[in-house]
Amino acid sequence: MALNSEDYVRGVYYLQKTQGAAKPSDLAKRLDVSKNTVTLMVQKLAEKGLLRYKPYADIELTAEGQKLAKKLTYKHRLIELFLAKVLHVPAGEVHEEACRLEHDFSKTSIHSIEKLLGHPRTDPHGQPLKM
Repeated sequence: MALNSEDYVRGVYYLQKTQGAAKPSDLAKRLDVSKNTVTLMVQKLAEKGLLRYKPYADIELTAEGQKLAKKLTYKHRLIELFLAKVLHVPAGEVHEEACRLEHDFSKTSIHSIEKLLGHPRTDPHGQPLKM
């Protein structure tokens, strides 16, 4: 699966939430890419104002990056729930499928899914949809 910049933003967010910090090596491992690939993308995202990055330091989200990460996490978890509840995708497959779909669903589609599912509060894993 090809990664895009949103995967890096969400990866940093996930690492900060679960480990307290996002080290470049941990992000490389999470995304299954090389440390050099992480460095190049993180530099680009820092130029866009989504991350703060200094060599040999943890990666940090800016306020704008934090906002984007929360939005992406919400979309991902909502799509997982839709896949599980409506399409009956097995629990072990919803994450990978949601990773593929989360970048392509429009705001309109997300609102329709929210309405269809009755404005749920948790994903199929019991995690809150909104942070």
